Amino acid sequence: MNRLKNTTSLLLVALFISVLFSYNSAEAQTNTGNVPVIEKFVVGYNDVTKMKFIDDATLYSEGWQNLPQPQFWQQIMNLPPDSAMISVAGTRKMLTKVSTKEWNKQSDIQKNIYRDSIRKANNVADSVSILVTIGKKDFYEFKKVMPTINRSIDVFKQHGVDPWYAQAILLIESPGKMNTKSTVGANGPFQLMPAVARKQGLIVNKSKDERTDIEKSAMGASRLLSRICIPYTKAMLDSAHVSYNETDLWFRLLVLHSYHAGAGNVAGVIRKIKPTEGGMQLIQTVWQTSYGGFKNASQNYSQLALAAFCNFDQMIMANKDSVYLIDGDRMYNSYMSCKCLPTDLLGSTDECTYLGNCITKYENDFIDGVIPFDYFMSKVKSVETELSGLTPFKYPYNDEHINDIGFILLKARKTEEAHKLFKHTELKYPDSWAVYHGLGETYRQMGQKELALTNYKKSLKINPNNEDSQRAMAKLMAKPAKK
Repeated sequence: MNRLKNTTSLLLVALFISVLFSYNSAEAQTNTGNVPVIEKFVVGYNDVTKMKFIDDATLYSEGWQNLPQPQFWQQIMNLPPDSAMISVAGTRKMLTKVSTKEWNKQSDIQKNIYRDSIRKANNVADSVSILVTIGKKDFYEFKKVMPTINRSIDVFKQHGVDPWYAQAILLIESPGKMNTKSTVGANGPFQLMPAVARKQGLIVNKSKDERTDIEKSAMGASRLLSRICIPYTKAMLDSAHVSYNETDLWFRLLVLHSYHAGAGNVAGVIRKIKPTEGGMQLIQTVWQTSYGGFKNASQNYSQLALAAFCNFDQMIMANKDSVYLIDGDRMYNSYMSCKCLPTDLLGSTDECTYLGNCITKYENDFIDGVIPFDYFMSKVKSVETELSGLTPFKYPYNDEHINDIGFILLKARKTEEAHKLFKHTELKYPDSWAVYHGLGETYRQMGQKELALTNYKKSLKINPNNEDSQRAMAKLMAKPAKK
């Protein structure tokens, strides 16, 4: 039996080597597929740009959007980091939401007791693991990734590679971030490792890193897919005598796994599963199978791709021919176009509610980085003008409300915008300890120790019992100043 296993492994390796040689002499031309590329007018706060996106109808015609795993990740992608989802491991069945802050306050014993109570309430067996997943809305910035998808589709087409992969990878690897280096060294929108990028023709050294250039990075990713990921995936399926079409969604998802985990690990998973046919069932089995370096993060990868496609589709398909990046503008302009609610509800109370909701939309746009602080405040003033004859209106509503927004920005490392927000709020609420604590945190994140300490002290002068500022000051004073 062992000799048979060894012979099978050697044959697979030989097949992989032959595939490599056939793709090594020239740029491989793979099936670019028939997936439709649609064009939309993307409306920002200062321009309108025509962009291209992928429209994959098989996602819905085959029912992938109904699977619990993609549905779970859709929720996580829309969930802010101050909340967490409790789910069943394996099936990803969602049970309830909890406050991240309150969850982190609990001891390990308290967390286990809570998990047991959740199992009992939902008739889940004691042997089944219960997972807690923090919201990742701050990471999946889909509006920011649109320009890179538009440009990468053309690059992939130029290199004869299915542009579906460009959109899938950009939506989940590092959406909207051009220069984000992972803990293992991957960088750029396609998160290429240094050695991999160099093999695909990119310059990566101490003085230059072409992984952060969208055209170069897209070229490197397309070459990686056409030279290794796609042919290796075909080879492992051929070895298992599983038929496929390169345009099958399940085949594309399997290629994504090869891109993320490496073709060798995925080949090990396929050998372990011993499939007789492809399709949705095979991918679902891949999600439950581990091999070598193919573990939880690798199992999740195509789940994330499906979820991201669903969420992204909802965004770009909301209107017939345009994508409005600023939700606040879309809502406010509807009001201004008729000077009444779109639902034809009249009366000052209804108008106040509607315009107040416009402010909430603009806040979300600001938090998401779709609009800068100055544009945000200009729209707030516009709403104030409309409400001036209806009801007294002051923004920010209160210091705690704006403090929450500021800390969301700080968590996302948007320190410049957080600084502007806190300084504006300081003028409105000069006696707020929360605002000065927020300024202290902002300056600490900016590396300005003295200004951070000054604002922590102001916060403590107003509220001596403010434990947050006390702890922050103690930590800051215990660390040596940055040179």
